[in-house]
Amino acid sequence: MYRFWKIIILLGFLWPLPARAAFELEPRVLVREEFTDNLFLTPRDEESDFITTLAPGITLHYDARLLELDLDYSLHFLDYLHHNDKDETSPRDTQRVQFSSVVRPGKELSLTILDEYQRVTIDDRRQVADDNSFVNKSNRNRLVVNPQYRCQRFATFVPTVGYRFEKLDYDEPEGDDSDRHEFYTDLEKKLNTKATFVLGYQYSLYQARQEEDHKRQNLTGRIDYRFGPTLTLRAGGGSTWIDYELRRDERAMTWDVAFDWQPETRWQAGISYSEDFALSVNQGLSKSRRAEAFLRYQERLSWELGLYAEKEDYRTEDREDRSAGIDLRVGLPLSNRFSLDLFADGSLWRFLPEDEDELRYGAGLALNYLIKYGQLSAGYRYRQSDSDLDENDYRNNVVFAQAVLRF
Repeated sequence: MYRFWKIIILLGFLWPLPARAAFELEPRVLVREEFTDNLFLTPRDEESDFITTLAPGITLHYDARLLELDLDYSLHFLDYLHHNDKDETSPRDTQRVQFSSVVRPGKELSLTILDEYQRVTIDDRRQVADDNSFVNKSNRNRLVVNPQYRCQRFATFVPTVGYRFEKLDYDEPEGDDSDRHEFYTDLEKKLNTKATFVLGYQYSLYQARQEEDHKRQNLTGRIDYRFGPTLTLRAGGGSTWIDYELRRDERAMTWDVAFDWQPETRWQAGISYSEDFALSVNQGLSKSRRAEAFLRYQERLSWELGLYAEKEDYRTEDREDRSAGIDLRVGLPLSNRFSLDLFADGSLWRFLPEDEDELRYGAGLALNYLIKYGQLSAGYRYRQSDSDLDENDYRNNVVFAQAVLRF
């Protein structure tokens, strides 16, 4: 429980006592029983099990003149009927935390604190299943501290200076613990009622436990432009310089562009493309190129279709990962209380220099019933992975029933 008490102590120091403030608190509990026919996601000799999940939690929102705070805290206790060594009962294994706080001691000065404790995938090349709690997974704590000064004394432009500290800690030894210190300054200029331009510079120092340390500088420009009430453009780009500790320095262009279109409240669509550097869990820095598109319809019958293509080129390893995929989700109301959720997804992967090709796909459904204090659900999910190298192949069927109660 040490992370929980750390947050509570922090709130005790920061909590202001104004006469008027918005405060929301919602306790909840999830109870789930599921059967899986391939607990370890293996290509052969599959082992099945029944898994019981008990997950009490709370969400909290507090908004006052000096402080805005959001907290989502839960404990996920897992009990395996036939594999007791996989039971999760300790605070380190069961905790999930999403915490954010913005302290505003003045109109122009702010301090943002983020703390996330969650389970993440270690390596995208290995078996991946979102609802499997331990195969290719690690707990990760991400802490961000960001003091910032944003000057609002000028009529048409806003200068900003700040410092951002980010610390990543992984429970599994494969995860690469790291610290990042970033100093930045931005100059925001409102060109007219439709367009805003931002010019920025960032300098960061990155130190890791396993991978190579580096320094990074970014010089970027960004524009947000509203063509009308239905179409918006966000675009930015610039130069990035990376000074590695042991290798030759690198200079590259980074940029991103996105269009959002919403002709009416029911329809929304978007398309985007970006090139930037990112940190992986266990393989250091990579150059990422990603294109995305989505189409969403929100009415009594709602659905969303998403497409993506991505390439990850790792800088400290001889490795390149390419993937493209599709995701479809549909919500179908059956009555005032009953609804049906359907989903299907698929992706093609190519791993270099091994020249490995892999196809991943899945589908599922869930029948939901609304009750006074929450929702009852029962469903089924199927996932399969087919690779040139069968060590990562697997098939998995999951059947579940659960109740989510909110108070």
